Amino acid sequence: KDVNTSHLLDSYAHMVADKWEIDPTKPECKATSGKIPMGGSVGPKIGPTHIVIGDAAGSVNPFNGEGIDYAYETAHMAADVTHDALVSGDAMALKRYEQLIDDEYGQYFKVARLFARVIGQPVLMRELSRVGIHSRTLMEWVLRIMANLLRPDELGPAEAAYKAASKIVRLFPNA
Repeated sequence: KDVNTSHLLDSYAHMVADKWEIDPTKPECKATSGKIPMGGSVGPKIGPTHIVIGDAAGSVNPFNGEGIDYAYETAHMAADVTHDALVSGDAMALKRYEQLIDDEYGQYFKVARLFARVIGQPVLMRELSRVGIHSRTLMEWVLRIMANLLRPDELGPAEAAYKAASKIVRLFPNA
C-alpha cells in the first residue's frame, strides 16, 4: 500500500536505461495489466455468504507476485473450514480461516511488505541492485527467500537471513 509500483518501475527503468540501451520515456507499449492485491492486504476474507481465496484474498507473494500456489493452498484451507462448518453444523468454524491464513503466511508476508518498502526507495534499490548483481551467492539466498523456498529443516544462509529479517520485523507490529 505504501509503495507505488508504477513509480518504482519507472525509477528502475531510468536506473538501467544506459546498460539496457532503452529509453524509458518511450515505452514499447502501454501498460495494460491491473494491479493484484498482495501480502494478505484484503479483508475481511470471510463473510456471511462468502470466503475469498487466492488473488481475491490478497494471497499473492509480495516478493515476486507469485500466486498460484497460494490460490491452491487458500482454497484447501477454505474447503477444510467449510467442511468442518457443515459437519459440525456450526458456522463459527469458518472463523478459523483467517487465522489459518495468518498462521501460514502472516509473518512471511509482513517481511515481504517491509522489503517492498525498502526497495521502493530508489536510492536503496539502486544500491541493493548494484551489490546484488555482482554476487551470485547473495542473489541465490535472496531468490530462495523471495520465492518462499526456505527449508525449515536446515539453517543455511538464506534461512538465517530470513530468520534475522523476521525478528527485525517483529519489532514493528504495524508494519
